[in-house]
Amino acid sequence: MADPGLVLDTACLLAYSEGAETVGEQIVQVADRGQSVIVPALCLAEAYRRVTTDGWRLLDILGDLDQVVVAPVAHDMCMFLGGWSRTLDSMDLAQTALEAARATTPIMTDRRELLGEVLPKEWPVIDL
Repeated sequence: MADPGLVLDTACLLAYSEGAETVGEQIVQVADRGQSVIVPALCLAEAYRRVTTDGWRLLDILGDLDQVVVAPVAHDMCMFLGGWSRTLDSMDLAQTALEAARATTPIMTDRRELLGEVLPKEWPVIDL
């Protein structure tokens, strides 16, 4: 697996499923650098829960891209996910923060301020 270059949250996945070019452009930029894009499994599951019927196909495609890695939830993550989700009020956003912290990787999101509750304020964030 290539070194991670970006973590996408649920909002990014939903935007991608609606055809937002900015998300696709970020994926291409990361792939061009030879890096991978991390999609937390909880974000992908939440995106599938909230997506319109037309967007399912794009989520399927995203998960199959060579440069995309769907990060599973492992036992050793549960303590952090539980604690951070209390602060963030979202299990999927907690996994986003944890994946970024584990790989010291930027996050693409529309929830910069909220992530600052568990990550340093200067964490690299690409606004959606």
